[in-house]
Amino acid sequence: MAEKNILTNKIICTKAILFLLSIGISYLLFFKVFFNILPVYFGNMESLNKNILAFFIMLLAIYILLKMVFNFQSKWDGYLLLFLYFFVVVLGLLRQDGAIYVETMINFNLMSFINDLQMNQISWLIFFINMIIFMPLYFLLTFIPIWNNFIKRWIVFEIIIIIFEALQVFLHVGVFDLADLILYNIGFFIGAGIVVFFQKMLAIYSKKGASI
Repeated sequence: MAEKNILTNKIICTKAILFLLSIGISYLLFFKVFFNILPVYFGNMESLNKNILAFFIMLLAIYILLKMVFNFQSKWDGYLLLFLYFFVVVLGLLRQDGAIYVETMINFNLMSFINDLQMNQISWLIFFINMIIFMPLYFLLTFIPIWNNFIKRWIVFEIIIIIFEALQVFLHVGVFDLADLILYNIGFFIGAGIVVFFQKMLAIYSKKGASI
C-alpha cells in the first residue's frame, strides 16, 4: 500500500513538473514566435480574450505532448489533442475576414500561389502556413484505432480538406482553391514522413535495447 502511494505521488509530482515546464515553453513560443504570426491566421488578435484562449490552447497541447514523450498520457489525451487541433483549424480557415476580397469563389489555377508570392511578404507567410497547417494531422490520426494505416488516414485527410474548402465557399469566407489543396497535401506528406521516420528510429532503438 505504501509503495502504491509513493508511486502515485511520484506520478503527480512528475505531471506537475511537466505542467510547469509546459507553461515556460508556451510562454516562450507564444510571445517570441506566434504572437506576430497569429494575426495573419486569425482576425482581431489584438483582443485580450483571443490571446488568452490561444495561450491556453498552446499550453494544453504542449502539456499533452510532454506527457506523451514521458509516457504519462491517458487514453483520452490523443482525442483531446485532435479536438484542439481541429478547433484551431476551424477558427482559422472558417473565420470571417472583412479584409479579404475575392472575385471568384472557385480557383482552378493550380499554380496561382506563385503569382501571390510575387506580391508581398505576407503572401509568403500565408504560403508556409497553408503548407504546414495540416502537417500534424497524420500524427493525430494515429490516435484513431479504425484509421490504422496510411491509406485510410490519407483518404480521411482528403475528405477533411475538401470539406473545409467547400465550407469556405458555402460560408462566404474564402475560395475553393486547388492550389491550397496542393499545399495541404505537401504538408500532410511531410508530416507523415516525419512520423514514419521517428517510428522507425524508435523501432531500431527498441531492438537494440532488447538485445542488450
